[in-house]
Amino acid sequence: MMLFRDGARTTLMGVAIGFPLAMLLGQFLSVAIFEVSSFNPIALTVAPIVLASVTAVATYIPARRGMRVSPLEALRTE
Repeated sequence: MMLFRDGARTTLMGVAIGFPLAMLLGQFLSVAIFEVSSFNPIALTVAPIVLASVTAVATYIPARRGMRVSPLEALRTE
């Protein structure tokens, strides 16, 4: 659960920082490039959802694998 929570926290921080930057970059591109809109609601909605889904899978698989190992075996040094 800790691994999943850390992955979710990192993802939320990235979305919180990236969303305003995407809005600013969109405004810059709409001025610099002809026929580019500054606000695309589909892209701004789908991108965080895909990012959160990938993060959930990427943190769940190692966490599940780690739960299979006994804590005593993990702490044992050879």
